Amino acid sequence: MSRFTDAAFAFTGKTRRGRPIMRLTTPLAYEVDYLGSGWVVAAPVGFETDGPSVPWWAVRVLPVGMMVRASIVHDQLRSEPRRSKLLGDLIFFEAMGVDGVPLFWRLIAFVGVLLNFSRDPSHPLRS
Repeated sequence: MSRFTDAAFAFTGKTRRGRPIMRLTTPLAYEVDYLGSGWVVAAPVGFETDGPSVPWWAVRVLPVGMMVRASIVHDQLRSEPRRSKLLGDLIFFEAMGVDGVPLFWRLIAFVGVLLNFSRDPSHPLRS
């Protein structure tokens, strides 16, 4: 099973699309797929995220606090142009499971990021 390193973050006082922006104060690493796979997604100190990109109404029902580390990994992967969106979305789904997010909520959040093309300006379904 995959794993995270511990990470700490602080709120910046800024928001993005109504969500508070957090900045890593320690690095975060996530080992993808299984322990010893050698594939590590790392986010450095100073990396900023607005948490899971879920609809505003979902914030009230989803366990958003449990999704923060997975969101950081997802945002880091989406900031790397050589990584596909689908790969980042699938790793987000896996990482939520590592953090104990129940399957039902993981599926809801996964569909949300899967349908979110806001970071791809050339996509015809961009919201």
